[in-house]
Amino acid sequence: MMWLVNLLVLLEFAGCGLATLTPQLLFQTPNGSSFENLAVRPSSQLLITSTVSPTLFTLDPTAANPTLDEVFTFPNASGLSGIAEYRPDVFAIIAAVRNTTPAMDAPGSVVIWSLDFTARGAPTARRAARIPQAQFLNGLGTVPGHPDLVVAADSLLGVAFEVNVRTGAARVLIQDEATTPIGPSAPAPVLGINGLHVRAGLLYFTNGQRQTLSRVPLGNGTVETLGSGAFDDFALDIEGRAWVATNPGSLTLFTPLKNGTFEEETVVNTVLNEPSSAAFGRDGARETKILYMTTRSGQIVAVDTSGGD
Repeated sequence: MMWLVNLLVLLEFAGCGLATLTPQLLFQTPNGSSFENLAVRPSSQLLITSTVSPTLFTLDPTAANPTLDEVFTFPNASGLSGIAEYRPDVFAIIAAVRNTTPAMDAPGSVVIWSLDFTARGAPTARRAARIPQAQFLNGLGTVPGHPDLVVAADSLLGVAFEVNVRTGAARVLIQDEATTPIGPSAPAPVLGINGLHVRAGLLYFTNGQRQTLSRVPLGNGTVETLGSGAFDDFALDIEGRAWVATNPGSLTLFTPLKNGTFEEETVVNTVLNEPSSAAFGRDGARETKILYMTTRSGQIVAVDTSGGD
């Protein structure tokens, strides 16, 4: 009868979507403070933002006992959200006075900062752009081939801005039904477009309320929905796969198929508690297979994605 017991166990695991990748918990804040987004420096050190703190943090994921250290505190702000490396070791970061009830940025408080780590000593900060019309600036991404451009998601307005971090100019890049919240009568928080990244002329983005991952050409084009789930931010790998932080506690992998569609599967469903963002490591073949993730429960997690090949 042992074979029957083993079979029943396998069936039980198969029915609940057994995770194929095992995450490693690198750090947990003692008070469970929320982490929002992260980026990885060329040195492999992580830069981490929080919507409840104006301070940018860093963590060395290769250390035996990683610690969370302060890097820079942005003035006239209460929280940070998106972060993206737009030039080598130079990062754009969204800072604002963020209200929680309701979830929105104080009018006129949204600033995209540039933080430059290329010189010795402390990083150099400058205000790169003000977005006075922004209501809840969230995800941030770069535009390959255009080193001074970033794209920023306004989750309340339901638009993606294109921002020139050299001149400070900003314009609406895309506004579509697929980027907007469902409507004011929907359950709070009323947040539309969230994480976003550009790859091969396509803007990939998630929508919090519509619970979708979609993509659209940067020029005029039709929005294509790739899958559905409680998605937040995500990372794209060199193979064109999307690794999406999925609430309440999983990681979803989208793999492009030859017929133009995507295969969707849950590859992690343990350890994670309200995952918020993901970014791949740097510096070496193994490190580039490590996916780092933040969570709103104060976790920093590493996932070795080579097991998913």
